[in-house]
Amino acid sequence: MTGYSVRAVADAIASFLGAHPACADSIEGIQQWWLRPLGITPPIDVISRALDLLEIEQTIESFHIGPRVIWRLRTSVD
Repeated sequence: MTGYSVRAVADAIASFLGAHPACADSIEGIQQWWLRPLGITPPIDVISRALDLLEIEQTIESFHIGPRVIWRLRTSVD
């Protein structure tokens, strides 16, 4: 199904991290392991925009492991 709003996907990711605060994964892992089991199946571009939104809101942060970008609950404080 398509038509997922960026806000709805961002809220689902934030909710997942609220329940699993130690989790960290790539965008593909987030799609497969965080969202799909909840029955949420947005395309990668919507997930990417949701992650960008959550990073702007300072809910999550990203870091690199080699060429892969990994996302996790924000742990640093500016």
